[in-house]
Order: sequence, then structure tokens, then C-alpha cells
Amino acid sequence: MDQQGPLGRAVAVEVRRLAQQLLDSEMREEELGTLLERAEAIRRELGIYTAAAVQDARHRGEKWESVARAAHVAPETARARWGPERVARMMDLHANEKRAAPARWRGPGPGRIADVAEGAGSDPGVDGVSPVNQLASALTHLQAASGLTIREVADSTMLSPSFISRVLSGDRLPTWDLVCALAVLFRSDPAELRVLFEAAHGMTAPGRQPVAAAIAQLYAAVRGLYLAARSPTPERIERLSAQAVSALTVRRVLAGVDVPEWEVLAALVCALGGNPEDLKPLWEAVHYTFLMCDDPRLPEGTAHIAVPGQRR
Repeated sequence: MDQQGPLGRAVAVEVRRLAQQLLDSEMREEELGTLLERAEAIRRELGIYTAAAVQDARHRGEKWESVARAAHVAPETARARWGPERVARMMDLHANEKRAAPARWRGPGPGRIADVAEGAGSDPGVDGVSPVNQLASALTHLQAASGLTIREVADSTMLSPSFISRVLSGDRLPTWDLVCALAVLFRSDPAELRVLFEAAHGMTAPGRQPVAAAIAQLYAAVRGLYLAARSPTPERIERLSAQAVSALTVRRVLAGVDVPEWEVLAALVCALGGNPEDLKPLWEAVHYTFLMCDDPRLPEGTAHIAVPGQRR
């Protein structure tokens, strides 16, 4: 069996991704429970791969005797393990387990935002990080901070541990309901994940809205990127932005005190590994609403908005 057909190849790609996730978890020194759950996901996927590879070989015309020799089992055992009806059931169960859309975006690099943010000498504005991985990185950070294991999350959401693992790794796109459920479980605000979720699903920015709501959504989007970057310190963000954003400005933005000029906000977004164009419509909505309203006074306690060309 020197070649694998399309089905086996697709599952082999999944095995490789799961193996990379396990390696990432080892490098992050995650808890034993998480490591064993990732290993279990690989073991289960390898079983699916074996069935898929045998089915591909049978479709190419190989006899059961040849399959048995390759698998080092008797022909009767090969038929019992990988007969067409049994394999079909396995594939159906495998498909049903994936209760979210597959992550379709694949950039030129496998890294996550957090890897970019933490990596020495890396370009924080690199385009190889997908919106799917941004959302997954934020959820993973929240899960780690919550102290909950993947199995505990699965039990609370009534989903399988392998499915939760795939959502957290970015291999599956969760629904908004699931994102909200996970955020609440992790004691976080679902609003902070909204823009990441919409970018992952390719949704467009919302229309004009009241200025307070526009500001809240912009802040939530920035905090979502901050979570996806694993909450780097303001000083580190200043360094990653090549001093385009001061640590003080980072603190004020994250605290909901300032809406800076676009160049500053764009530099902050890049330092967090995000795409400035994803947040620009939100920033423009804030300024459009603020500048066009009849009474430009903001509600008490609302953030200071930096108007282009204005000096504080």
C-alpha cells in the first residue's frame, strides 16, 4: 500500500494536526490530563486512518490477502475489522462527532497569535495566522486560566472531549451558542469573542449603531485579540509595536479609557497578532457616530475618543 487514496490522505492530515497540537501542548507544559486527552485523540484518529487506508486499498483492487499481509493479521481478521459495512459505520460515527464546521482557512504558516506574540524576533503583523486560530487561541487561553480540564469542559457542555479539543485547537469552528457557553463556563464575557467569531466565519461588520455600543464593541474586539495573544504585558506589547504604542496607552485601551487614533490602534492590533482591517470598520463606526451626532457629548464615564489631528 504505497499510495493512499483521498480518504486516507484526509485523515492523515488530521493525524498530523493532532500530533502538532500535542507537541504544542508539551512545549507549553500543559497539565497531564490535557496531554493524555490529546494523545487519546491521536489514537482514535489513527484507528480511523487505518480503516480509511484499507478502504482506499480495497477500492484500488487489492485483495484481502494483501491487506492482511500489510497489517500483519489473518485475512479473516482483516475482513472482520475493516469490512465495508463496519468501515461505513465508523466513518458515520466519525463524521457525527465533528459537530462543527471544518476550519477551511489555511494560511502559509501554522503558528498562532500567541506564538507570534511570544516568539523572539517574530513579526507580530504576520499574515499567516488565521481568524480561526485567533478564536481558538482565545478560547484556549480562557480554558487554561479557568483551571478546567478538557474532560470537565466536555462534561459541562455535553460534548465529547475530542470535539472540545478540536474546537480549542482551531480544527473545528464552533457555533456562536457554543462560544457563549464556553465563555460563560470560563467566567469570561462572550462579547470579547464576538469579532473573533465573526472573522473566523467570514462575517461582515455590523452597520451604524449608537456611539456607546460602537465603543463597547471596539473594546471587546481588542480584548478578544489580547486574550488570543495570551495576555502579554503592556510593556511587551510596546516592544512588539516598536514603541508605536506606549505601555500606558495599552493599559488605557484595555481598561476602556481611550479610543486612540487609527495609526496607534492599528499598531496595537498588529502587536497582538491581529489584522487591523478587521477592526477598522469598528473604529470608523465609533468616529462616524461621534462626529455626526447632534450632541457630541458622550455619556459620563465614556472613553476619550482621539479625533484625527487633535492633540491631547
